[in-house]
Amino acid sequence: MVNIGIIGVGGIANSTHIPQILESNGGQLCAICDIDKKRLRQTGKKYHIPPELQFENYLDLINCEKVDAVEICTPNYLHVKMAQDAIAAGKAVNVEKPLSVNFGEASKLNSFAANPTVPNMMCFSYRFMPAVRYAKEILDKGMLGKIISVNVEYLKSSAFSKDRRLEWRFIKKYAGTGVLGDLGVHLIDMAQLLIGEMKRVCATCGIVIKERPKEGSKELGAVETDDYCNFLVDFENGVTGTFSITRCAIGHNNTIKYQIFGTKGVISFDLTRTDILQVCLGEIDTESCGMHEIKVPKRFSISQEQMFIDLLNGKECSLLPTIADGLKCQKILDALLLSSENKQWVDLIKTLKKRHPRK
Repeated sequence: MVNIGIIGVGGIANSTHIPQILESNGGQLCAICDIDKKRLRQTGKKYHIPPELQFENYLDLINCEKVDAVEICTPNYLHVKMAQDAIAAGKAVNVEKPLSVNFGEASKLNSFAANPTVPNMMCFSYRFMPAVRYAKEILDKGMLGKIISVNVEYLKSSAFSKDRRLEWRFIKKYAGTGVLGDLGVHLIDMAQLLIGEMKRVCATCGIVIKERPKEGSKELGAVETDDYCNFLVDFENGVTGTFSITRCAIGHNNTIKYQIFGTKGVISFDLTRTDILQVCLGEIDTESCGMHEIKVPKRFSISQEQMFIDLLNGKECSLLPTIADGLKCQKILDALLLSSENKQWVDLIKTLKKRHPRK
């Protein structure tokens, strides 16, 4: 049985990580850590974690002998340092997305990503959606022919929540990016998985809600991170892509739509229904061609936490997202912000080598 410790028991830990650990085979929640004492105690009580395994200092959790693996569910600016400390202690690590606030900071994990010393995973949770994994198999079999283009949307309306305050996600030094790092990074990771490496990007990002009430105050503070981003992509293999990510789409709670077009067919999936693909496959008859739904086979179903636990138990883990994938996505996030700032295309290799020299 793998004993897992979680650093940061806020929303994502309680909504996703902990429930999946409790439902898993071969793993259990062993210890928790949070700087918010009230939240720490409430979570400990809810999940029956002994007081001696409820930590306020994350290093105490990492160095606890009962903890086999560490999950990092803290604000973005803390991810790299905590991952470094867990790795130094010989603990397997699972890091929430994005990897960091910028590629320069994330690059501190370059050596580890190239030669991992412990099992590691990035929380690119949409890789575990059955529709995504089935789409990957169909693409790998060449059933769509030569891929021409990809069209992607991620729509939410959370920017307009009346009680949304100036939390860390809206402050650049803590978050790095806004909707891009929070939502868009999932689309970017899926594109790298399904389509291939990105070559260059051209983006427009913007802030819609310019000010929000500061935490515990009526005073307004400036929002520094993006509410939306629309961008174009040229992939290394010649495929082109259009992406639209926003938290300003009234009427949408969590709409994610992927469409992949090839010379012999189309795949489309809407991740509000994770077990369905819409497809048009085979030689195209332009007069009778139409989309139809297919059910994703159950063999493609696995949770994020189950894969992490399987990894630690030495099982084969296909399509596992790692810190190396986190670094690739962080580079793309930086390129998108740079493109929006300079209003021009950004080459992912040439431009970012100059901007963030290897350390």
